[in-house]
Amino acid sequence: MAGNKRDYYKVLGLSRDCTSDQIKREYRKLAHKYHPDVNNGDPESEEKFKEISEAYAVLSNEEKRRQYNQFGFSRSLFEDFDFGSVFSEFGFGDIFNTFFGSSFGSTFSSRSGGRRIKKGSDVNAEVRISFKESAYGVKKEIEYKVDDTCEVCRGKGSTADDGIVTCSECGGTGKVRTARQTLIGNIITTAACRTCMGTGEVIKDPCNKCRGKGYYRKKNKVKINIPAGIHDGDRLRVSGKGNSLGRNSVNGDLFVTINVVPYPGFERDGNEVLSKVEISFAQAALGCGLEVETLDGKEKVNIKPGTQPNDKIILKSRGMVQLNGYRRGDQIINIDVKVPTRLTGREKELLKEYAQIRKETVGN
Repeated sequence: MAGNKRDYYKVLGLSRDCTSDQIKREYRKLAHKYHPDVNNGDPESEEKFKEISEAYAVLSNEEKRRQYNQFGFSRSLFEDFDFGSVFSEFGFGDIFNTFFGSSFGSTFSSRSGGRRIKKGSDVNAEVRISFKESAYGVKKEIEYKVDDTCEVCRGKGSTADDGIVTCSECGGTGKVRTARQTLIGNIITTAACRTCMGTGEVIKDPCNKCRGKGYYRKKNKVKINIPAGIHDGDRLRVSGKGNSLGRNSVNGDLFVTINVVPYPGFERDGNEVLSKVEISFAQAALGCGLEVETLDGKEKVNIKPGTQPNDKIILKSRGMVQLNGYRRGDQIINIDVKVPTRLTGREKELLKEYAQIRKETVGN
């Protein structure tokens, strides 16, 4: 790139705290001054125009500008970015690709003919798993609808050897050039050919299965490994299982959202599992042994004499596995001491006797 070692702000003559309006205004002024058509193709003006166009392409986009401010120049600044739309308001159309396509062509184009490799859109799906499955991990089969590559024509759109011909409108380039009069002079721009939709080819004998598209809608099934420790709402990415666009394309990705079904009595807090157990006043005072439920099954715990309400018992390594890790959290059991609301006559006598021994006032 022309400006990969330059300060984009200095290129446009601006400070780093400049506004988007200032960036646009300064670029418009410099573009008028250095555009090659205005300067009769002067090499120095063309190089300067490349430089300011590159700077504007980055600084006019908020996300790219933040990336540049933090990390400086990198090739990732120019990935997944529609540069043509950036300059369309100035009448420059696809001018960025016109000037810099040779530098970045290998990133976006195939080696045969230099055509741009298209990527199909991503697909979203959901899967429900149990609380315990989220703790241990599980393999699930997902069924979803997707635009899949046609197996009859293998994505070409036609089964006939001569069913695909070179587009006569663009001559197979996939682009057409147009001239437009603007405030800064006559500008020549390139755009995707509307006849062939930028493919450079026209299907004259379309496939009966996909009707010439190279893909069709179908139900697809895929098995995914859901890792231990997955959280409710997490998304898993399955590369290459999204929609296809037929020939000269790669499939998008499948994103699966995990829905964890709540389990009665269990609650997750990070990698800890929270639960509770109810005991009586007598059990709290005298202690007892109880069987509680854990993710690993039933386990016996000891309630110490004199246990108070909201005391806790911690079972080490009985919680969730750390996602993409191996250590397990703990299970924390909260003690809930239940006070009886209905007593028999004998029970009341015993409690009154207990209160008298402890010299406690009871009753109304």
